[in-house]
Amino acid sequence: LLLLAGSSAAKDALFFEDPLCPTCRAFHSRLVGENVIERLNARVALFPLDSECNWMLGEPLHPGACIVSRALLCADDPRAALEWAFHDQETLAAAGKAGPKALQAKINEHFGGKIEACMDSAKTKSRLNKHLHYAAENNVPLSTPQMYLGKDRICDEDTDMGLSFTLKQLAPELVR
Repeated sequence: LLLLAGSSAAKDALFFEDPLCPTCRAFHSRLVGENVIERLNARVALFPLDSECNWMLGEPLHPGACIVSRALLCADDPRAALEWAFHDQETLAAAGKAGPKALQAKINEHFGGKIEACMDSAKTKSRLNKHLHYAAENNVPLSTPQMYLGKDRICDEDTDMGLSFTLKQLAPELVR
């Protein structure tokens, strides 16, 4: 899984995220904006809602999410790469709808083409498949984002507007 270690981590967390999911972007933005991300030792299981790689779907909800996920797996700094994907999500999603070549061009624009061979490798495709198997083996619902604080799943409603309140109740050390 991707490691997003905070600078003053006080609690372990696990996220299931799709880099082209607008709700995941909003969730991540709240964690960053409230500086909670710095107090988490977070792991991210990439969970692209794209049938290109996700066998649990009949058709893609976020076309191109598999390609962007492979780019994140190949990036030198996964946290910076995830934040780039969320920041440029609208452009990446439009490129994903236009097709793999358009999306790869946007990824190459950002990374300079240095990760393209890694993205296309069997090892990277297998690694992403392992993220998906991790979700399936742990009976994770087919939705994103999802957050586990320690071993406790935060309900979907509380990863949205109720996040601050929930964190104050379950992990006050994360909210200052």
